[in-house]
Amino acid sequence: MNTEDFKREIDGMFPCRWAEDFIQDTQNVFNKYIDIVSCLDGVDTAVLDNVKNLCSSLIDVVNLYYDGRKGEAFMAFSTIMNGGADFEGLFNSIGCIDVNSDEFYYRAREREIEEEFSILNMFHIPLNKRGIVSTQRYSSPGYPCLYLGNSAYSCWEEMRRIPFDNLMFSAYKVKYPFKVFDMRVPSDSDYASEALAQTIKRIPLMLACSFIVKNTSDVFKPEYIIPQMLVETIISNNRKITQHEKSAIDPDVIWGVIYTSTHISNDFPYGKKFLENIVLPVIESNNPSHYCYCLASLFEISKPSCYEYESLKENTTRMFWKEVGQEKTEEEILREQYDQSKMGYLEDKLKNSQFETLPHIVIGCPSKGILFPNVEGATINVPVRSSGPFTIEEYNP
Repeated sequence: MNTEDFKREIDGMFPCRWAEDFIQDTQNVFNKYIDIVSCLDGVDTAVLDNVKNLCSSLIDVVNLYYDGRKGEAFMAFSTIMNGGADFEGLFNSIGCIDVNSDEFYYRAREREIEEEFSILNMFHIPLNKRGIVSTQRYSSPGYPCLYLGNSAYSCWEEMRRIPFDNLMFSAYKVKYPFKVFDMRVPSDSDYASEALAQTIKRIPLMLACSFIVKNTSDVFKPEYIIPQMLVETIISNNRKITQHEKSAIDPDVIWGVIYTSTHISNDFPYGKKFLENIVLPVIESNNPSHYCYCLASLFEISKPSCYEYESLKENTTRMFWKEVGQEKTEEEILREQYDQSKMGYLEDKLKNSQFETLPHIVIGCPSKGILFPNVEGATINVPVRSSGPFTIEEYNP
């Protein structure tokens, strides 16, 4: 099997589904993947063994969770991600990607009659309202996270396709680069020879995080076991390294996860490139302002709006045409189709609207403070992110 066939097989496995027994059906998905990798031309034996071990370890984690040993399950999963004395964890072997400055993401909320929307309404659920934080794919009940989509279409699909005109949207413009762990369905570049081994290694975890929820009304959703543990491991790691070693805004800190939505449909032609989401767990969990300053420092946020409001401001009749004699790639054609849709129109308006920043100040030092060297006149440079001017006052306990 060549890499083109391999890619086609992997694309066909996503998103994953299960029938009667979640653990057995997950094992069946892994067995299918192992068979596919075994047929790949030139696959290294060590890479195949790594895949088999990872699949077995993930099944062990789910079995421990089902057996009521959640603490042991989390420790086993953390070891998979962080590594041990004699093997490398997935955080190091797979790596992360950078979300770069000036990239745009989007967040949607259902519009309620006579409700005044501000950018704070479009941020994560307030820390003093943890009681309404329900279980989601990458976040546990009671712990607020900021979910963003890379398109208005992605947000709409995640909102279970409620009437589009009933949704308020804000665009999030990235101010500072930050790292996220990559759980997206592999793209063409991921199958290049220099990236293939890494791609093969991360696909089992990606599959484990990509099961469609079978019973949406159930309180417990087994499909969320592995993705929630992934975010919990990121939170746990961050708390450890930001106490004494690094600040929360250090460029090496992993902030969250980027992943492909499981809500892929043939009703629209846009495909998985328009269905990428980011989840960012709050870093400051006890801020008196009830939202995370660290997350607030990452973005400029556009004033909330909706398609109805924007279309009322102007004539939105648009002409569609096909350019003659110009060869275009499939990706370029899809982008043009998307730009001419309601969703593309609204994104354009949001990108060019007024942006604001939530009030914040973030001091770039470990949470336990800075230890000054015992040298007279010594100085330490500390980065600061602030939404406005600030003053430093002497503290006399």
